[in-house]
Amino acid sequence: MVGVSGSGKTTWVNSHKEYIACSTDSIIEQLAESMGISYTEAFDYIQNKKKFDYITTKFFEKIHECILNDKDFVIDRTHLKRNVRFSLISELKTFAMENGKHLELSAVSFELPKNTIFERLKNREKKTGKFIPKEVLLEQINSFDIPTIDEGFDTIQRIT
Repeated sequence: MVGVSGSGKTTWVNSHKEYIACSTDSIIEQLAESMGISYTEAFDYIQNKKKFDYITTKFFEKIHECILNDKDFVIDRTHLKRNVRFSLISELKTFAMENGKHLELSAVSFELPKNTIFERLKNREKKTGKFIPKEVLLEQINSFDIPTIDEGFDTIQRIT
């Protein structure tokens, strides 16, 4: 998945049950539920306690498990920057190759207008309490590099 917060990545993932979803957000949501707090409070807790390494480790463990067991999976994160995607793709393909597996990677790129994204986030906040500050979203929008095949993707689907 490639796209800013609120662009529809998780909605897409939820409508494609044939894939195992790998997401740091889902780990944060599970923590929030177990603590009886909102996503935003759990996110703040993780930041304050410097627990992102734990979240990231759990995230990669799930991806590696999917690769090792030949399970189709989808990574539900923003992946806005070309260099971040390229690095992740290289790492995953190397892991697969070292373990005798072949990995085909497709991108689903969400390239929606700003007003659509802001409206979706406003509605999501009302429903779930999940809040993304406007300045964070604008930073995401401004740093979004449209994905290209030469990053290591086999295919790219664009949603506009």
